[in-house]
Amino acid sequence: MWLSWCLSGALAAGQVVAPAPLPSNDAIPRIIPVQANQPANPLEIKEEEPAPASGDKQLLMELLSGTSFGDRLDRNGIVIKGLTNGNFTASTAPKNNLPMAMNYLANQFLLEQNTLIIEKAIDASSDEFNWGFKSYTILPGSDYRFTLSNNLADSQLRMNNGLPNTYGVDPTEFYLQAYLPGLQTDVKVGRFATIIYNETIDPTGNRVVSRALTFMNNPFTNSGGLATTKLNDNWTIANGIVAGNDVFFGPAGNPAYLGGVRWDNTDKTTYLAFNTTLGSAEFNQYLRTNNQYDVFELQFSHNFSEKFNYLLDVMYSLQNGISGASIFERDGATPRGFEGNATWYGFVNYFTYTWTDSFASTFRFEVFDDNKGYRTGYEGIYTTYTLGAVWKATDGLWLRPEFRYDYNGTTAAYSGSNGLFTAAADFIIRW
Repeated sequence: MWLSWCLSGALAAGQVVAPAPLPSNDAIPRIIPVQANQPANPLEIKEEEPAPASGDKQLLMELLSGTSFGDRLDRNGIVIKGLTNGNFTASTAPKNNLPMAMNYLANQFLLEQNTLIIEKAIDASSDEFNWGFKSYTILPGSDYRFTLSNNLADSQLRMNNGLPNTYGVDPTEFYLQAYLPGLQTDVKVGRFATIIYNETIDPTGNRVVSRALTFMNNPFTNSGGLATTKLNDNWTIANGIVAGNDVFFGPAGNPAYLGGVRWDNTDKTTYLAFNTTLGSAEFNQYLRTNNQYDVFELQFSHNFSEKFNYLLDVMYSLQNGISGASIFERDGATPRGFEGNATWYGFVNYFTYTWTDSFASTFRFEVFDDNKGYRTGYEGIYTTYTLGAVWKATDGLWLRPEFRYDYNGTTAAYSGSNGLFTAAADFIIRW
């Protein structure tokens, strides 16, 4: 983590030489492989950030090739790379698109991420014990305000007269990893992107520009330990102990179980996965934090052809004993109280068609119920319709257009309106 902070100034620009797989029929976003950062094996439970395999040399590593520093990195299997993601979202809202996020600012440019990645991938094909690590740091970007963990650089959320600055930093992932060949198990210890849900913090792992409300209102990262084991060609399981959801230990942390199971059919065209985080699910009355809640997720994916994929992601979450919690209205400055228990759930459908190796389109339909308004600030059932595409203009440049409509018939959740229409376009430069 600290190394990534120190190197960020020197490594702030460039182009990518080798791209990660385009979201497609056989690259299902956010299903963790046992071996992180290797080409996705559909047998294994979700990789938190499906960035390029660490063996792929992007521009930065190509520039270092032949130097003593570059040779030393190669000998040790270490790769340094990054990405820059910016967008403009035209909107019917005057200022912000919340609760839609992470492209939350209306009618203006946002630098969502300028991310530095330093990693040493494990080798799950080896018969010998081996180890690795990963650091994924937003330096800087607007996404930090959503991805920060409690008790880790979270003072940035109060630096602008008690509100977040537009741009900040977040050491989103930093973990050690080991592969135990006798058990066919990958063990990860540190802060890592959660195994919950198919969308990612890393923009290259998502099929469209914007994130689903279901993703935005559930865990982003967990801190602790996770073991992922390949039982056979069809079954993979994950089991771990973490400090809660989006909390980096400290007083707000509380031991919770994080785990999942996944089944793939023999020809790898269909999978079914269940993931969960289970703990006390009790609101922290002393610290007024909501990092302890339970999540139950079911994923189903099927390839109807080599080009057409369908993915269903269903989530149900709950928290109990909430007292005196403040929910901020969309202006960020008008809190209202919340008491009691809360539940929220979502159904998200993805229909993805891969037209060519460099172009794919996705239609996403979501129903998200925040029945008491605890997560979004407005109660009611949200429906969202999103049509987007991913075009790899070059190996190092991705362009993504998107059209989206959000609607809440119960309350005027979008700047005094029940509906919100947005037209977004972003770029991803991978260096």
